[in-house]
Amino acid sequence: MPRNHLPRRATRLGMAIAALAVAWQPGPAAHAEVRVLGGAAAGRTVGKPDAAVVNEPFAVAFDAAGRMYGVEYTRGNRLFRIAKPQESPGLEGVEFVAGTFHTADDKPQSQSGAVWFNGLHDVAVAADGVVYVADTFNHRICTFDAATGAVAVVAGRGSAGFSGDGGPAAQAEFKQAYCGSLAPDGRSLLVADIGNARLRRIDLVARTVDTIVGSGKAGKSVDGAKPLETPLAGPRAACVTPDGTIYLALREGNALVEIKGGVVRTVVNASGKGGYGGDGGPGRDALLAGPKYVSLDRRGRVLIADTENHCIRRYDPASGTIELVAGTPARHGATVGADLLSTQLFRPHGCCLDPQGRLVVADSDNDRIIVGDLPGGG
Repeated sequence: MPRNHLPRRATRLGMAIAALAVAWQPGPAAHAEVRVLGGAAAGRTVGKPDAAVVNEPFAVAFDAAGRMYGVEYTRGNRLFRIAKPQESPGLEGVEFVAGTFHTADDKPQSQSGAVWFNGLHDVAVAADGVVYVADTFNHRICTFDAATGAVAVVAGRGSAGFSGDGGPAAQAEFKQAYCGSLAPDGRSLLVADIGNARLRRIDLVARTVDTIVGSGKAGKSVDGAKPLETPLAGPRAACVTPDGTIYLALREGNALVEIKGGVVRTVVNASGKGGYGGDGGPGRDALLAGPKYVSLDRRGRVLIADTENHCIRRYDPASGTIELVAGTPARHGATVGADLLSTQLFRPHGCCLDPQGRLVVADSDNDRIIVGDLPGGG
């Protein structure tokens, strides 16, 4: 029998097998279980902070060895570390490495040698392992040496004001240094100087500081303006891409602005009105409510902690669109779901990728840090 003339039965069998093979092809990988990396697994259940646990985490970052560092806001005021966050059961393995436990109502200590942080907002880890923390209400940026445990001031005199541009960063004045994010080359640190309505940059090699965005006036940013000629409505956090594009979250402006090609442009929420909406559409038409943090995923998309909407959103510069990636806006809660989109958050203040490309969220008012796979990948 010629090879191209198979019996009808065999032909049908082959077709059936082919159909089954198509039907049984694996679909998209299921989201990894959302896990609590540190803090209260069930969310905040008591009003009084406990020195034995993580309180009000505001941001996290990872070093080259995969260790996770985090900072507490005014319910704890400490820098903490989890050596093996992916192996941690969630409630163990937290080590407090710098700072003295205290709440917002406590008075500063006078004892010699005590590190008294006040309202930590951000943490960043350089390639050489140096940890930078934004000691906001002390108006300064500090470093932590993981080898020695020493804390040092790298920028800010500790008094509120505005001075020092063009000179030594340690002698400059800030007015609530909120967030400090490293440039991709590690040579500079962007500092959201919110009280001065400016974004400033610390040259970590020369140890100098300059203003790079903001006229010093508080107000709605002006599309098309030069970076130093626009008002800023609460510059809260910034990140920078390898090509030098800066994304800046405006807390009072409820917006995300892009600084590129020497001009400022609002890319999320051109109206400036607080609220929720716009997922799947143009970022300029969307609404935000008090965004508190920004970082980049591996594709250069901007992750936004949409804090007062209790969620994390993602802006894609290539398409100009925005989408929801974590949380259940605009409702807060503590339920840990099967994936990030069914997991409730409560005023998250920080978000970044872990070394495996998963989203890590500082779920601040739930007193915990969670991790899970990003919808659409990281």
